[in-house]
Amino acid sequence: MSGSTNPKRPRKLRRSFVPGLALGLGAYLRVIPTLFRYKLWPAQFVPALLSLLISVGMITAFWFTSNGLTNWIDEQIQIPWEWMDETINSFSFIISLSLMILCFLLVHKHIILVVLAPFLGKLAELTYRAVMNDNSTSPLTVPQSISRGMRINMANITKELFINFLFLCCNVVPGIGQVLASVGVFLNQSRFMGFGLMDFPLEHKGLTVKESLRFVRYRTGCSTGVGAGYIVLMLIPLLGWMFAPTFGTIAGTLVAIHELEVEEKHRLETQAT
Repeated sequence: MSGSTNPKRPRKLRRSFVPGLALGLGAYLRVIPTLFRYKLWPAQFVPALLSLLISVGMITAFWFTSNGLTNWIDEQIQIPWEWMDETINSFSFIISLSLMILCFLLVHKHIILVVLAPFLGKLAELTYRAVMNDNSTSPLTVPQSISRGMRINMANITKELFINFLFLCCNVVPGIGQVLASVGVFLNQSRFMGFGLMDFPLEHKGLTVKESLRFVRYRTGCSTGVGAGYIVLMLIPLLGWMFAPTFGTIAGTLVAIHELEVEEKHRLETQAT
């Protein structure tokens, strides 16, 4: 019988949800000091401008689409009473506009992460190098970065829509079901958005998509906090549309750096024992 034994691989750390949520949200308080300390402002301007243009373009398209949908409904329904016809038109416009806003919130963040992947990836790289005093560069080329972003976000859209549908089904229960649906959809969107933002520094570190997914899955609270901060910033017209992606990227990078250091410390301590 051989006396040799295989060394155990250290267990991966799992961050509790609430502390992770606080860590992800709290990272936004460190974004502006980080920008000033490491002089990262110039790296924000191009992605911020592109984000603003994309946001305005999508909002304009959704606005005209909601108007067109309202006009189509008006043509399909003929009401002899003018007051009722105007009431139905107003109601139709509100419903169609609400649907367009919902579509904007669901789709916008994923489009931003794919289109701006090279810029946000570079910003995450600059942030990581500045904070860690590290001169390494990303192992991926620009086309590879875009391809990775598309792969992750297409998978996230599918999962997010399915889980959102399950939460929306809770609306059939009066009161508590509607609260559960609203909170659940917000947290679910935040979680997947945070994953996309935290993947940029993990990409820089050379983690594969599978490794990045596992890393973030063990830190659901962190990704949810980072994504929630992004969504809240997006509610601010113009400035939020511009800087939510860049602020979110820096916040996600700071959280990823912290968690990578914690995991590395845990690995070394486990090996030492």
